[in-house]
Amino acid sequence: MNRRLAAVLAVLALALVFAAPAAAEKSIVIGLASDALFLDPSQQDETITNTMGRYMYDGLLNNDAQGIPSPALAESWSVGDDNLTWTFNLRKGVTFHDGTAFTAEDVAYTIEVCRTSLLKNFTSSIKEVQVVDPHTVKIVTNAPTAILLESLVALRILPKEYRTKLGETAFNQAPMGTGPYIFEEWIKEDHISMKANENYWGGAPKIKKITMRPISNAATRTAALLTGEVDIIEDVPVRDVAKVKSTEGIEVVDRPSERLIYLHVDSHRAKGPGIIDLDKNPLADIRVRKALSLAINRDSIVKMIMNGNAYATNQMVLKGRRGYVEDMPEAKYDPEEAKKLLTEAGYPDGFKVYLDAPNGRYPNDGQVAQALASQLTKAGILVELRLHPKSTFFDFVRPGDKSSLVMTGWSEPIDVGEMASVLFYTRGKNPAKGGSNRGHYANAEFDSLIDEADGTADPDKRRLILEKAARLIVEDVGIVPLYFQQDLYGKKSSVVFEPRVDKSILAYEMDVQ
Repeated sequence: MNRRLAAVLAVLALALVFAAPAAAEKSIVIGLASDALFLDPSQQDETITNTMGRYMYDGLLNNDAQGIPSPALAESWSVGDDNLTWTFNLRKGVTFHDGTAFTAEDVAYTIEVCRTSLLKNFTSSIKEVQVVDPHTVKIVTNAPTAILLESLVALRILPKEYRTKLGETAFNQAPMGTGPYIFEEWIKEDHISMKANENYWGGAPKIKKITMRPISNAATRTAALLTGEVDIIEDVPVRDVAKVKSTEGIEVVDRPSERLIYLHVDSHRAKGPGIIDLDKNPLADIRVRKALSLAINRDSIVKMIMNGNAYATNQMVLKGRRGYVEDMPEAKYDPEEAKKLLTEAGYPDGFKVYLDAPNGRYPNDGQVAQALASQLTKAGILVELRLHPKSTFFDFVRPGDKSSLVMTGWSEPIDVGEMASVLFYTRGKNPAKGGSNRGHYANAEFDSLIDEADGTADPDKRRLILEKAARLIVEDVGIVPLYFQQDLYGKKSSVVFEPRVDKSILAYEMDVQ
């Protein structure tokens, strides 16, 4: 081959290289059961909202797929001899998405913001935050605290300067953090889009473009997966599991869920706002509350409505979490005994009560609520069902001033103590606790156990205390546990995905082959 021909071939080869299309960037469309409530992660503690926070923000610590805390914006930490003073060494060279440097001031600011938000239970143990220097922060707790690290996982670090300048409302529409993805657009009830943060301190994500699509209708969500409109969905309808499994190129992935579906009961007020045509509250009588639990056929609900994709329970948390009681008696189904207890309590003809429940927040929640209403009515507790869309449900039931019986769900990432602090601690007793006590449960002994658990640095001691507390509230029927969900995901076979214990679908832990 002469030199001229060799040169020509070399030029042609080079031209072909430049003419070849660049490899397509990996992207993914995720079908969610509902939209986020906020994109400011300090304003709401709710699974899908929390998931969005994990995309755009980091915590001092993040947790892994099993819920175990690991270093994030804090590279390391230590606790002083007093068991109160924690020193966190912050990661250097980290910037927010606008290029502003992350510092200890942002940590202190975030904790102060969360003190007065719905995340205040995660900051209740913190007495003060001391900024030592730009990369060192000290957190002083009110008492030795066994779960400080786990609590800090829930706090996504906010950009102090940017958020202060914009204000809360504008920041929620233009969020920004240090996380692996950068916000692009939020069209409520349609989509949230983000792009990869190529300068992320933990390494740029493999998937460069993500779109979150809230599809509240379960059948529509399944159809979107089967037609290829989305790549992965959460909460596969139980009736569609077999169909999805039999579709070529589509798979179902599942795992036991930590989400408990339960009834919140108006157990301690003399008058119940959700009681119909009565001046007093029948649910304040423990015999009535026991009748309520006995009237519910949990196994039937799991089998007939959840198609076996749930686990009937009388526990507040899954086995393995602090506060699980090994010898807790199983919940019984005995409608005749329920009627006897109602008669004994002075309600031989029963009474009427509203049952408030979400419709479209949890798998088959509307159908489950209808089944509960039917079962309770047959036993003499005459239920009028009020179903609410997710967008209004939590604001309606959280204050507890309109409801006396609420069906809802809770996924607890830490232990019974954290769940109890939010949902069952006496309202108004401690400003950091009881903010979502929808049933106005009030039990001084229970509160004392929660306070004792929160005041120990020994995880084993905390576990024993919380087992007592869990047994107490279940026996007092301050909560009526129903079942734990089975998390069900449908995905294209090309999507590499392993479900997490906290139910977050995180694209930066995934890949597309």
